[in-house]
Amino acid sequence: MTFQFVPAQQFTERAGLFVALVGGTNSGKTFSALRLARGIAGKGKIAVLDTEGGRTLHLKKDFAFDANVMEAPFRPERFAQAAEAAEQAGYDVLLIDSFSMEWAGVGGVLDWQAAELQRMAGDDFGKRERMKMAAWIKPKMAHKSMVYSLLQRRIPIIFSIRGEETIKPGEAGQKPTRIFKAICNTAFPFEVTVSFRLAADRKGVIDLSEPSAWKMEKAHAEIFHDGDLLSEEHGQRLEAWARGAIGEPPAPALQGALIGRTQEEWKAWAAAKRKEATSATDTATLDEIMADPDLVELRAISAPAHGAIVAACAGRRTHLEMAAA
Repeated sequence: MTFQFVPAQQFTERAGLFVALVGGTNSGKTFSALRLARGIAGKGKIAVLDTEGGRTLHLKKDFAFDANVMEAPFRPERFAQAAEAAEQAGYDVLLIDSFSMEWAGVGGVLDWQAAELQRMAGDDFGKRERMKMAAWIKPKMAHKSMVYSLLQRRIPIIFSIRGEETIKPGEAGQKPTRIFKAICNTAFPFEVTVSFRLAADRKGVIDLSEPSAWKMEKAHAEIFHDGDLLSEEHGQRLEAWARGAIGEPPAPALQGALIGRTQEEWKAWAAAKRKEATSATDTATLDEIMADPDLVELRAISAPAHGAIVAACAGRRTHLEMAAA
C-alpha cells in the first residue's frame, strides 16, 4: 500500500464535526439541538436517532427530519452502526437524542457491567469486590470501539446528553458543593469538536459559566457565547468553520477601537470587573455586573475575558448562596 499526501487546501470536504450538548430536564436540549442541526444542514436532510421512545416526534411540526426510534438494548456498537447508516444514506447531519442511553440506558455500558459482574461473581460479596474491575473489560472496550468508529464519520453528529445536579461531599470540614454531571462516560465530552451545556433556568441558553463544563477552541469561542440563545445561526457558522470558510476574527485592538476603548482600556476594565465580582458581598452587585451593557460589548472583543467575568460572578454567587443556607 502506498500513501500520497496533497496540500491541505485541496481538501474541500467538510472536516469531521461533533457537538455534545448537555442539559438537565426542561433545559430545551431537543429543540435547541434541532435548531443547531438545521443550521448545519441548511436545506439538507436531518437524521434523528431517538432513544427516548419517540419524544423528538413531538417536534415534527417545527422541524423537518427523518427519525429512527431506537429500542433497548442500547449497546455502544448500535450507535456506531446508526451513524454509519445515516452517513451512507446521505444525510447532512445526525442528531442522537439522547446519547445518555449508551451509558445509562437498558443494555448500556453501566447495565452491561452490572450483568457481567453478576455473571462472574453472583451474590458473593467478596468475589464481587475482586471481579469488579474485570467486569468493566467488555463494556468499556465496546465503548472505545464505538468512539473510534464515530470519529471516522464525515457526517456531522450532535449528541444530546442528559445532565443532573449532584452533591459532592466536603473535605476536611468544608461544606458540600453542588456539581453538574453529564450522564455519559466522563471523557466523552472531550472527545468531540465542541461541547457545552445549556442553562438550567433558561431554555436553550448557552451556559459557559463553569470552564470545566465546556470544550472549545478559539474559533468556536467566536461562535458560541455565554448567554446566547442557541439557534440555526450557530449551526451555520460552525458548518462554515468545518469547511474552512471562516478565517481568523479581527484583532482585539481593532475591535476595541470600533467600540470606543483601546485594547489596554478594555483589559483594565475587564480586570476591574472580575475583581469586583470575586469580592462582591451580595448578589445584587453580581446582578449589576451581569446587566452592564459593556459586558455584552466585551464579548465581541474577547470571549475568554468575558467568560472569566461570567465565571467569577457564577462562582461568587454560589459561595454567597451556600453561606446564606
